[in-house]
Amino acid sequence: MAILDDLCHDGNSAKNYTFWEGTAYGACYEQLIGVLPIYIIFGLVNCLYIDKELHTLQTNPILQKCRVLFVRFFISIASVVPPVLNVILTYVYLETTVSIAHTCGVGFRTVSWLIHSGLVWRIRSMNVKHVRGFIPIIVAWALTVVSDCVQLTTTVLQYIYDEDNLIPLVCLSTTVLLQILYLSTLIPGSRHVRAFHKPPEAINRVPCINEGESDEEDESAGLITNSRAQGYGTNLPFNDQQELGIAEDGANILSKLIFFWIQPLMVKGSKGKIHKPDDVFELPPELRPQTVARKFQRISSNIFKDDTRTCNNHSQQPNGLPNDPHVVYSTSYQKQRKHRLINCLNKGFGLRFYPLGIIKFIQDCIGFAGPIFLHELVSYIENSNEPTSHGYYYALGLFVSSLLGSFLGLHFNYQVNKVKVQVRGALVSTIYRKSVRVNLATISKFTTGEIVNFMSTDADRVVNFCSSFHQFWSLPFQIAVSLYLLHQQVGLAFLTGLAFVLLLIPVNKWLTVKIQGYNEDMMKRKDDRVKLMSEILNGIRVIKFYAWELSFQEKINRLRLLELRSLKGIKYLDAWCVYFWATTPVLISILTFTTYASMGYNLTAAKVFTSVALFNMLIGPLNAFPWVINGVIEAWVSVHRVQSFLELEDNDLEKYYTQVPVDGDQSILDIQIKNGCYNWGKIINNEASKAEGSDENDVLAKPPGTLALKDLNLSVFKGQLVGVIGTVGCGKSSLMAAFMAEMHQDEGMTWVSCLDEGFGLACQEPWIQHATLKENILFSEPFYNSRYQAVLQACALTEDLKILPAGDNTEIGENGVNLSGGQKARVALARAVYQKDKNVYLLDDPLSAVDAHVGEHLFNKCIMGILKEKTRILCTHHTKYLWQADVVIVMENGTIASYGHPSVILNKLETTENGLTTSASEKGDALNDVENKEANCDEGKDKKVEDKLIKEEDQDKGVVKLDVYKSYWRAVGHLLAISTFIALTLMQASRNINDWWLAYWVTHSTDEEVLGAYQRFNAVLLPSASNSSNIPSNLTQATMLPANLTTASDNLKFYLGIYSGLAAGNSIFTLLRAFLFAYGGLCATKLVHNRLLDRILHAPIVFFEETPIGRLINRFSSDVYSVDKDLPFMLNIFLAQLYGVLGTVVITCYTLPWFILVLVPILIVYYLIQKYYRKTSRELKRITSVTRSPIYAHFSETLSGVMTIRALRATERFEEENLTRLEQNQRANFCSLAVTMWLGLWLQLLGVVMVGAVALLSVWEHHNGGINPGLVGLAISYILGITGQLMGVITSFTETEKQMVSVERIMHYVKEVPQESQQSLLYTPAQWPSLGRVCFTRVSFSYHRHLPNALNSVTFTTAPGEKIGIVGRTGSGKSSLFLALFRMVELQDGSITIDGTNISHVQVQDLRSRLAVIPQDPFLFSGSIRENLDPKGEHSDDELWCILEKCHLKEVVQALGGLEGEAAEKGRHFSSGQRQLVCLARAMLTRAKVLCIDEATASIDYDTDKLLQETIRTEFRENTVLTIAHRINTIVDSDRVIVMESGMIAEFDAPDDLLSDTNSLFYGLVHSN
Repeated sequence: MAILDDLCHDGNSAKNYTFWEGTAYGACYEQLIGVLPIYIIFGLVNCLYIDKELHTLQTNPILQKCRVLFVRFFISIASVVPPVLNVILTYVYLETTVSIAHTCGVGFRTVSWLIHSGLVWRIRSMNVKHVRGFIPIIVAWALTVVSDCVQLTTTVLQYIYDEDNLIPLVCLSTTVLLQILYLSTLIPGSRHVRAFHKPPEAINRVPCINEGESDEEDESAGLITNSRAQGYGTNLPFNDQQELGIAEDGANILSKLIFFWIQPLMVKGSKGKIHKPDDVFELPPELRPQTVARKFQRISSNIFKDDTRTCNNHSQQPNGLPNDPHVVYSTSYQKQRKHRLINCLNKGFGLRFYPLGIIKFIQDCIGFAGPIFLHELVSYIENSNEPTSHGYYYALGLFVSSLLGSFLGLHFNYQVNKVKVQVRGALVSTIYRKSVRVNLATISKFTTGEIVNFMSTDADRVVNFCSSFHQFWSLPFQIAVSLYLLHQQVGLAFLTGLAFVLLLIPVNKWLTVKIQGYNEDMMKRKDDRVKLMSEILNGIRVIKFYAWELSFQEKINRLRLLELRSLKGIKYLDAWCVYFWATTPVLISILTFTTYASMGYNLTAAKVFTSVALFNMLIGPLNAFPWVINGVIEAWVSVHRVQSFLELEDNDLEKYYTQVPVDGDQSILDIQIKNGCYNWGKIINNEASKAEGSDENDVLAKPPGTLALKDLNLSVFKGQLVGVIGTVGCGKSSLMAAFMAEMHQDEGMTWVSCLDEGFGLACQEPWIQHATLKENILFSEPFYNSRYQAVLQACALTEDLKILPAGDNTEIGENGVNLSGGQKARVALARAVYQKDKNVYLLDDPLSAVDAHVGEHLFNKCIMGILKEKTRILCTHHTKYLWQADVVIVMENGTIASYGHPSVILNKLETTENGLTTSASEKGDALNDVENKEANCDEGKDKKVEDKLIKEEDQDKGVVKLDVYKSYWRAVGHLLAISTFIALTLMQASRNINDWWLAYWVTHSTDEEVLGAYQRFNAVLLPSASNSSNIPSNLTQATMLPANLTTASDNLKFYLGIYSGLAAGNSIFTLLRAFLFAYGGLCATKLVHNRLLDRILHAPIVFFEETPIGRLINRFSSDVYSVDKDLPFMLNIFLAQLYGVLGTVVITCYTLPWFILVLVPILIVYYLIQKYYRKTSRELKRITSVTRSPIYAHFSETLSGVMTIRALRATERFEEENLTRLEQNQRANFCSLAVTMWLGLWLQLLGVVMVGAVALLSVWEHHNGGINPGLVGLAISYILGITGQLMGVITSFTETEKQMVSVERIMHYVKEVPQESQQSLLYTPAQWPSLGRVCFTRVSFSYHRHLPNALNSVTFTTAPGEKIGIVGRTGSGKSSLFLALFRMVELQDGSITIDGTNISHVQVQDLRSRLAVIPQDPFLFSGSIRENLDPKGEHSDDELWCILEKCHLKEVVQALGGLEGEAAEKGRHFSSGQRQLVCLARAMLTRAKVLCIDEATASIDYDTDKLLQETIRTEFRENTVLTIAHRINTIVDSDRVIVMESGMIAEFDAPDDLLSDTNSLFYGLVHSN
């Protein structure tokens, strides 16, 4: 009652009579019942519709110019004025205090009308049926009219009674007049909107992000699905076989309010029919990545472009790409422009996001009704004279406030999650778009791993900021209101508790800062680890050849140890946070109640448990606030990390190229460069920087030692064949990059005729997509059979298709893993040739990877055949082909050394090059021969299942298996896990007993005071019963009981001592539980990662060819991160919530035994709901996880081939593909969020029922015999949090189950991935092999059981130190010899011995470390050149420099900074040929007796190759050397030559003897030209 009087007090209570006095009602009653609820409803309904179809870009001429809407808008604005004036004038002129209720009413009225005015303005650009707007809005407005009319009636009556009420009368009359004017704008008119919809032909149009600056919005979704919506609406039964359609489409406001529209998805999930993204709802149009990306791109374009103009003082030109949105991002980083990404997000999503704060504010306000009604209810139970009806009113108020708070909280979270979906779509699409729009020179600042992290980790952090933002202002508000209400309960005693809380603020701040520091360090270590792991997986074949698994495992473990150090700091600091969070309420209670009692006040149940409830409401925000700040800081850091990437300058083609050639007729020219200077660093626009010559502040400063092109003058005429030759690292590939604008242009002018259509590009390192061979060639071009067959024939792929298992429909693995090197080169060439609109072809050494007859075929049939009318620029080391060129360019140290006709240039070079002999096409893949065997084509095609190279990712169905939980339990450790559970149990038990003792204290202290006084009364004044009749009748306990009489048991120290002792015990158990949990999580994640790493590194090579690298990276990044942080965090929350619910149920049932009758059906319903929910949620979480990998895999694949994508002008298509994959993931993610909201609704209703039941039972028991008010207060204070706890248990368990999926995926690899045999039956001496005698005896093996043998009864023996050349056509089994020798595959028959020792008896690591190999595909990793040459650190600097000099790398390495210079990711500071020389240097360092060379000089020019062959002959003169080569000079001086055919040795003899036999295969290979 006191609280209601406070709300209604206005300085003149006589006029402001309230509804609880008799049957009359007054102004306060109208405000509380007739104004506040109605305007809250009005505001909320407007909030629900203000963003409806917000992203519809189509404008309507009628709505844009409709006067009625303008009038309605101004009326809405004007409606704000009268109530505000009423409050101000009443206070100023009448000098009357305005009541709190009236002030709140005016506030909500003002906010609601402002929101409505915004909605009316938005209607001008909305897709509505009528200018009146939405029917629910009109209904809600009608309620405000009724409210205003009732208020006017009351004010008129009050004016008749007292003429001083003129101001309220005038203001309310004005309000009603405005309502009448508003009504006039709703009179139906003839202007409808439907006539202005898009024409029907737009229905089937697929929206595209790259449709330029068009403001047209795709409405097909809405038009198509109106009929479809009936299938899952609330009117017709749902058929689980049909598509679900668009989420929320066709759902009415009630369906949206109670989330009934989700029911079809729940039904489908309960039947186990959700397996893929197409089984769930489609995204609403405003949430689709295509819509969001288009809108966000337009916004960011304007903001970034404006900033660039401001900075550079001139407008930038569009870049010339088709439909390009003309974005130019400046790389300068100035303070006034450092928040551009935040500005973009604000402008894009702020209008929808920020108004949600109103709902949050109302929810927070309603949340405080619980403690208020708790106080009133317990006070009612303590006061036996209060009417029974009041108790039921308080119970009803408790029930209604809980219900309203639950609904508002659910819809607030739901709307915030929708914004998060939009923000994620915008960020991911923007990051991807930037990645394909920035040239290689600019993007080199960031590694692939960093860019992928921008899309994953950083984007997720920014998305999570959406939740943190509203908490950032809401939590201080909750803290302030809680402190105010505490002051109302215990007066100034609350300051002691507040002082303790204030002391914790610096502690929490320190913890937050430390955790943030550890977190940033951990993320940096994680980036380094994932980056290295990515390099390891990309070079796993070479690592296994060199037996470097243990070395790289140690590198990973060192990085992991640094990561775990940071994680340990986070975990232990988190443990302190958990400790403070759990113990602070108890400590505050002790301090506050002790102070209150010491001040001489009596503790009552109402005060104590209202305070306890407020303490609980206070501690939550206090403990959450540091984490909210932490989330804000993380988001802030990530925003700037992402912005630093988005600020990279787009590849502005029109800025790079001139519009017309400088001289010459452009009708006969294709390319012209005048005085061109190019570099791989950043263009420095600042003149001062140029003058100083300093690159210190240059974020993309040119790496030391990288090649720059200078003083280039070149004209290429249409139809010319231009040959480009030069030594290794002279700038041939850089010249190609300069043509394509992949380098920075410092000076000069560049012109190309093919600006729009792009180039036909065949890179030196072919980029192959994970798709079928046919899809790789078509590259999304239309299929024309005649052209397709002609391309296959020209690129010599016809015979390859016959031996591929499924022909051109054979699936090609990541990076072309199941194709040989020559096949990859030819497929890449075929892709370029098939593009019909290309007139200029850049061919970067495509002939080095093929053998003689194939090279001749490609040159004659493709380069000089199908492309004869095109302009061709061919980089090659095979000068014999260049005699047919029109012009030959000789590159030297980044300049054009010679330029002219081949007859002039080639004669000067005096180069003699013999014929080619054998294929350089065999990469050494374990599967490259698999697909190239002389297998019967029909046989291959019959095995459709086996033909699929890449296995689908395993996706378990149903609940997470118990074995997964057992695995995690074992990883934690049995003893540690049991100890943690014991500590958790003791913590919860001590907490509940502590609160029970508080209830005992406040109730029994009063009883014992009365009992003590009564006993003294009997002992002193009534010594015997015999004289009791002499006592006057008016001498009773009430008149004679001294107020200061107490007993010893009522001593404050007694109760406080026990209370403090229980609190101390709880504190100890809480601390123990927190640190045990932290330590257990660390033990588990360390063990899980080590087992995963060990298992993967020792898997056979076939496993890596069947498993995409992106999938493996996902295990080591996302899944390991989940086990590191998310799983322990969620498991901790789940167990705490579960124990909290159990404690609440026990306390409530102890207090109100009748509650068990309510609890039993609630538990049954609760079990059924969670079971029903988890069937759907679990599969949605799995789909979300599985659909996340293709996003990152596609992104990584794009980054690998971005130069090809840009050259072929396919950036827009790849952006659309990214959006398609993103939409698949977003669909599952959104549906998962929606299902969680559905669950939340039902659980909140159960919680509200429990709250109402406890309140009603308390009143009922009080009415029927009395109940302990202390226990009632205890029960209600517990039950008030039950709604959140019930929701928390299931959501945290579901989230824990989701995180357990990461353990499931990791343990699947730990248990199921096959392992290479590590057994060793023989001890190998340190000097083995000492001779180098290799003996193959009837060796046979097959890569897969359904394929023919790769080697078939191969038998040969080498002499010690013998040089063996190995030749053969594509797929003959050359590289299979090396795979068998290094035990990359296990033999099915036969044996291999080295110096008489069977290698199957030698431990694999030992065997490989005693051999040496130079692979065809060079592998370099990030790190110093020293680490790349000698990962184990076994050689001195002198040895390394000596080897580098012999490999002609000394000058290159010195230019890069010496042995400590960086090789960069994938060795990009070296050219392709230089990388092969580094691999040769590695092999020379090993001094192994057996050396295997797999076409290692394919990318090296002839002169360098000749020098290297001489070096090999000198350095390995006493070693056995097995060489696969395609140049006859490479193997012509071999002792013997093996000719392979169909997996068998066809010929094995001295090369001279084989050449003397004109019928020999070797003779045919050499003379195939």
